[in-house]
Amino acid sequence: MITKKANLLNVLKNIYISREEPISLVHFLTNRCNARCSFCFIDFDDENTFKGELSLEEIEKLTKKLGNSLLNVNFTGGEPFARKEIIDIAKKYIDNTTIQSIYITTNGSLPDRVEKFAKEITEYDKEIELTFQISIDDLPEAHNKVRKINNLFDQCIETYEKIKKIKNCNAVVSITVTHENCDNIENIFNHLHVENKINNIKCTIVRDEGVYKTPMEKKKKILDAFTFLTNKIKNLSKEGNITNYNTNTLQGRLHRKKDFISWNMIKETYLDPKYISLCHAGGLFGIIKANGDVYPCEILEDKKLGNVRNNQYNFINLWKSTSNKKIKKFIKDTKCNCSYECALSYNILGNYRYQHNLLKSAFNLD
Repeated sequence: MITKKANLLNVLKNIYISREEPISLVHFLTNRCNARCSFCFIDFDDENTFKGELSLEEIEKLTKKLGNSLLNVNFTGGEPFARKEIIDIAKKYIDNTTIQSIYITTNGSLPDRVEKFAKEITEYDKEIELTFQISIDDLPEAHNKVRKINNLFDQCIETYEKIKKIKNCNAVVSITVTHENCDNIENIFNHLHVENKINNIKCTIVRDEGVYKTPMEKKKKILDAFTFLTNKIKNLSKEGNITNYNTNTLQGRLHRKKDFISWNMIKETYLDPKYISLCHAGGLFGIIKANGDVYPCEILEDKKLGNVRNNQYNFINLWKSTSNKKIKKFIKDTKCNCSYECALSYNILGNYRYQHNLLKSAFNLD
């Protein structure tokens, strides 16, 4: 489905020809968070980390200048539900942009806030698709310890169950495979799927941040655990026991196939990073930080495009600037590659080499 506010032909032209407007953005609503995960890339010791969040008024100006092809926004943080204006921010995106879906990554520690958001936004716009990705990485005691929140596991399960009861909302539990849980990944999966009856499960693989580099022997174990988990989810999805997407719909089948392709790309490149196909970060996909800084992706931290405050909140002018053209040329010329799943999704969508498999999946031929 393409939202009624976006022209289908213009969106397709942008995805496959011009690639000059984003179809998806990750918006860091805040860097504030009540957790202190060991693998988090936010520097909580830097006092500047929490300064300069875009105000609601500034976000309203920003949302009016995001182009005509935006289909999805991903709210993240920090913990996005630490931002008390999150409902109003979502309404600004709905009112002022062409989005058809909002994807929210949460640690699941604030079930009442999540429930309030889900009920109010689905009432505000009955066509908007809401997906909540709840992070659970370990068995209850270990999960609480790693993220440093008492009773967090139980709060995550409560959040999941609350969302599942709300029409037009999707709750997904996401497991990040790390050096801390890779040796116990099968037990973690079984605890979630079998004991807690979680039937919407995704996974991602930890990536190195800052100066720390995961030793190769540990990376091999992480990849083995990721391979087990993705194969398990894929097989159970085909059997109908994992239902991350509604495969009775075209969009659901395409999303599921996109996940399968992305997982295979990660397996092929995690230990031996290499270029497979052109990345469309800076074209179809981008990042807005809490303070208004704009990047093509999270990985290219030295490729800041600028700040929306310094550009009259006109994001699309910044996106079409000479500076971004140079960044996209850099991505192409250097064959930039990584395992960042958000960027990989639009690498897959915007490259012709994957269209055959996506089309087969669209018509239930695979």
